[in-house]
Amino acid sequence: MDRLITNEVYRFLFENSFDAILLTHPDGSIYRANPAACEMFQWNEEEICQLGRSGLVDVNDPRLEAVLKERAAKGKIRTELNFRRKNGTVFPTESTSALFKDEEGILWTVIIVRDMSLIKTTEELLRKAKEELAYYATYDDLTGTFNRRAFVERLQQEMERSKREITSLSLILLDIDHFKEVNDSMGHNCGDEILKKIAVSLAEKLRPYDFLGRYGGDEFIICLPNTTVTEAFEVAERLREKIETSIMICKREHISVTISLGLACHSSRSNEDSNDLIGRADRNLYTAKLKRNCIYGK
Repeated sequence: MDRLITNEVYRFLFENSFDAILLTHPDGSIYRANPAACEMFQWNEEEICQLGRSGLVDVNDPRLEAVLKERAAKGKIRTELNFRRKNGTVFPTESTSALFKDEEGILWTVIIVRDMSLIKTTEELLRKAKEELAYYATYDDLTGTFNRRAFVERLQQEMERSKREITSLSLILLDIDHFKEVNDSMGHNCGDEILKKIAVSLAEKLRPYDFLGRYGGDEFIICLPNTTVTEAFEVAERLREKIETSIMICKREHISVTISLGLACHSSRSNEDSNDLIGRADRNLYTAKLKRNCIYGK
């Protein structure tokens, strides 16, 4: 009676499990497949038995050989493997496999397969969401340059390094001349395109160790490590000339823009912080804007 009950319980579990269950021989031949396996692999039970394990598992999965060896050595294993559906699609699974002998001493294997497609998709979506959050916490979504917070953090680090290594560091704060008129006459979409193109143009003229950020509105900010004020003027002039000679196209119209630039140089002997340095550059930018399309610093 107990054996009959046990058999009924096993049959119930086999037929009603949400996971695929395969009763196989160690050589890979399949003897039984439950309804969940038929639904998962899109074959009926007879077809699954004819296919065998090699017709279901992704034989190109590099983990397969090691899994079979470990199961043979330990008698059971729990792992992740890729399987194939009838339509050829490969999908990830969590698979449990164990060896056992029946009353006649014949060796069998039972394989339980859980489809992990939804979980893996969710994990990938979460990973991408975290990457996007990290990106937008650091970069300006319009221009792809550092945002204000990230730039200031990086600037402070560079100023501390400058102090340790006793080197100069220069800062350029710039904005686009008459940018409001462009927005008013051409529209904000056109203004956004100009901001993006200027960001690219500026980046092209910077050295690999310089870094660029959008400080706000039409203002950009640039850190020039290991750079004296004289060298900073040379960099600033290259940037000013680059923008002045560039032609921006928006709504099929050619637009010429210029920039004004304020410089400030940080000495390793100075006790100023990033806010102090930016404040000096901002005051110099204000002076440059009185004339426009020029550079001012001291």
